[in-house]
Amino acid sequence: MFIEKLMVAYMDHKANHIYYLDRTEQVILLDAIEPDGRPNLEFLDADEPERFIEIPKVMNVESFSWMVEFESHHQNSELLHALNEDEPFERFTEKVIKLDLLEKWQTFQKDKVKTRIEHWLAEKELLEMQKQPD
Repeated sequence: MFIEKLMVAYMDHKANHIYYLDRTEQVILLDAIEPDGRPNLEFLDADEPERFIEIPKVMNVESFSWMVEFESHHQNSELLHALNEDEPFERFTEKVIKLDLLEKWQTFQKDKVKTRIEHWLAEKELLEMQKQPD
């Protein structure tokens, strides 16, 4: 369940949301950006700067590469065409729904996000948190 929560934070596209992993408590914290564009960060502890790690967000280039890979598995000209249109993320989603591939796309995307989060945990030497219960 902990991995799923990290996955949600990773996929949150809201620009004013910043997620942090509290290494000590092993919980995920959400910080909202102030109106002046600065993070709120009330929970950060200056005495323990290593305690909180910002959770990365998915980048558009990464999401786009997943769409390209998904299309290559399905070899569908409509999906390929959607990737080359204006607003490819929206067009791709529309085509996936139209072609009744939404469940396959969501499973594919979830697997990609899970792998990315597992790599991130390994990079940060936090693999023990993968086994963290809810």
